[in-house]
Amino acid sequence: MVKLYDLMITNDKKKLASELKDLLEVVSVYFEKHSSKICPKCKTVCCMVKHGYYDKDDRMFLSALGIDAPSFDPNKNATDPCVFLKENGCSLPRWKRPFHCTWFFCEPLHGSMLDGSRNSYKVFISSYKKLILIRQQQLQLFSGQDC
Repeated sequence: MVKLYDLMITNDKKKLASELKDLLEVVSVYFEKHSSKICPKCKTVCCMVKHGYYDKDDRMFLSALGIDAPSFDPNKNATDPCVFLKENGCSLPRWKRPFHCTWFFCEPLHGSMLDGSRNSYKVFISSYKKLILIRQQQLQLFSGQDC
């Protein structure tokens, strides 16, 4: 028999995961605007296999959304370009990527963001702060659970 408390926790997980996904989609528009200009010109690939691994928290987040983490070849060299990196950037939507790989800001990318519209940057930072708060709430709710 499913307990009411367990149902509430499950609903909270789904709600937080959905909120996090929505915010990731919002900030992705801003992020992609800048990365699409900066990243194709770059001579060094930042997106490596070692950054594309899904940790326990990433898998729980995706599980709360009802999906599995994409499969990943553990035999790949850690410094090879990420398997999800394609000619036009990452083939995964930002919300579906491992959390740690979505928030790397190299100097040229960060510079592009700072050189852009101040209002857009402020909205991005505000959304980013909300995103971090939701992620922290999610980690607290998920702590101690297996995926």
